[in-house]
Amino acid sequence: MLRTRAILVCLWACLALGCTSMAPEVGGIQATVESSPEGVPVTFHGKTVGETPVELRLRDLDEAMEVQPRDPKFPVVERRIRVLGPDRIQLLLRVGEEPTALAKKLGLSRVVVFEYGDRATFDIDQFDLRSDLKPLLRRQAELLNESFAGLDVHVCGHTDATGTADHNAALSVRRARSVADFLIAEGVTESRLHVQGFGADFPAALNDSPQGRSLNRRTEIVLPN
Repeated sequence: MLRTRAILVCLWACLALGCTSMAPEVGGIQATVESSPEGVPVTFHGKTVGETPVELRLRDLDEAMEVQPRDPKFPVVERRIRVLGPDRIQLLLRVGEEPTALAKKLGLSRVVVFEYGDRATFDIDQFDLRSDLKPLLRRQAELLNESFAGLDVHVCGHTDATGTADHNAALSVRRARSVADFLIAEGVTESRLHVQGFGADFPAALNDSPQGRSLNRRTEIVLPN
């Protein structure tokens, strides 16, 4: 839990892309809290704030870990933090008793997934890192070396639904490999990184529009919770 909290605090610095302060700007972060299934009563700092979806104002990203289902019988099996901008996130809580399909694929029971929207996407049929992703990955590497030394990290590649299954599987591995190679070049020990490609099996958005397909051409960093 302390390690997870650490990454949430430091992620703000990643988003700032060069800001030396770890604190957010005045006003904090607007968070849209959603859940699967919908309509889950949630608490924030132990106080009930309503049923999902709800809007919350966070002082910083660390407070995203304070959002919990009110009923402890239904734990969060996946906490997905989608960064929409420097002052806005979408927090999706997958609630239940069984691990998610992604967690099962990774051999984990509960996971925290970090995704960055169009900051971490790839061009069509490409696996080269875009220039706007590199500063974020450089900060990510610093964080893994300082706050997460020794912790395994799953680097997961994804594609949109165009192309054959075999092609997408190979392409998704190349995308994950590109991210892993960059992290290694920044000093992250290679043995810590687990590179996997899932093709189009885990879409972040519908594949029926150019924007949706773009969001699916991505990588994600997954940590055990």
